[in-house]
Amino acid sequence: MSALHGMSAHIAKRCLHAARDHFSGPSQETMDHLNHDAELYEQGGEEMSINFYELLPVLITGLLALMAIASIRYTVGEVMASLAMIESPSSTAIIEPKDAPPAYADSPDTYTEKEPLIPAEADADADVEITVINHIPITTSIKKTIYLLHRTGGFRGRWRGLGLSVTYHMLHAGLTNLLTFLLGFSTLANAVVYVFVSLGLARLHMLWTHSMIAEPSSTPFLRRFVPRQQCRSILLPSFVFAVAQQATFLLPMATAFALKLDHVNHADVKNAAREQDCSAMMLMGLRFLAVPAVALFVGLAVLLPAAVTLTRIEATLLPAGSNTIVPFDRLAILGDIDTTARGASRQLFVQAWRSFDRSARLRLVKVYVKMVFAQLFVAFVAVHLMVAELYLVGGERLAVFAKSAVAQIKLAAIEAHKQRAEAGVVVAN
Repeated sequence: MSALHGMSAHIAKRCLHAARDHFSGPSQETMDHLNHDAELYEQGGEEMSINFYELLPVLITGLLALMAIASIRYTVGEVMASLAMIESPSSTAIIEPKDAPPAYADSPDTYTEKEPLIPAEADADADVEITVINHIPITTSIKKTIYLLHRTGGFRGRWRGLGLSVTYHMLHAGLTNLLTFLLGFSTLANAVVYVFVSLGLARLHMLWTHSMIAEPSSTPFLRRFVPRQQCRSILLPSFVFAVAQQATFLLPMATAFALKLDHVNHADVKNAAREQDCSAMMLMGLRFLAVPAVALFVGLAVLLPAAVTLTRIEATLLPAGSNTIVPFDRLAILGDIDTTARGASRQLFVQAWRSFDRSARLRLVKVYVKMVFAQLFVAFVAVHLMVAELYLVGGERLAVFAKSAVAQIKLAAIEAHKQRAEAGVVVAN
């Protein structure tokens, strides 16, 4: 523990020195070094010039990486997450003679589409053994879910409902921007318009959800919309989900303004760095960390339940004859609720979240965690491939180019900082 404490103290001291050097302003030696680096690329002449076609493999690799990240985001973050929101525990009961070998010995935890094996006529005096197999949910594994999607819709099954997703988001963004422009550019107006547009496109959002979770249908597009008179129960969850989406953005912003992060006094930071005031520097760091912490809390405590509730209620409104591709118990949500009675929407809203038990919530959170790690892995591999390609194209020339570009950016930042400081002195005088 003493070694760890000494190492942490050394790192903290180095960070304070670095912060002090940063806020105190660059020395003349540093400025001379930056000016020298900024002119390296221009001094190299044509030998150091870089052709656009040499960078084409790097651009292609970056584009493919972005497409892979977007594909993971949709397949895991939308399709698989929607299936995890509605999947119910399933089990199979097997009745067999007591001395017979178990029928589930080969793969007890694999998903099966067979109905429980119960004889039509069973002898009450027969010596039988009843075995109940609890199946592991499909959405606990990305591999099993992808296999199910391929088996249901072929290779393109992992992008089920992508066309409706693009249509919904384009319409939503277009209408929101248009109405916000007409009402005036303000954050509050944009939030109100966003919620209003979400309610107007609730049926289209439900159709998108159905295309992700239901079996393929040959019904024409316009006839797949749920009738308007049956959509009263999705108004409340759609409203709550839209408000939760805005809260995920507005509450962290409000936290930043409440902590006055937009008016950070650089002089106080400089003084704390010079005096090596660890408490002041730590307090400043906690103020900045409060914004992502609030965003994470709102996402888990507000947005996630709202999304689950909306998706499960939308799943209960699947047309007759349509089935989900994962086990889904509608009675767990509907129960004995009369959907035509007054106040039924509120009861259905509460029951939709209560029927989503703790294990299902944990499984859904794991889905999002897996999505993030998969995207980070793709980004990590892509960055290394791009670095290798840059080295093969011309490592020395690109290194000089990058070094010169970074020096020019630093010089521009230093100059802008000086201009702001001079302007502040003039205003103070």
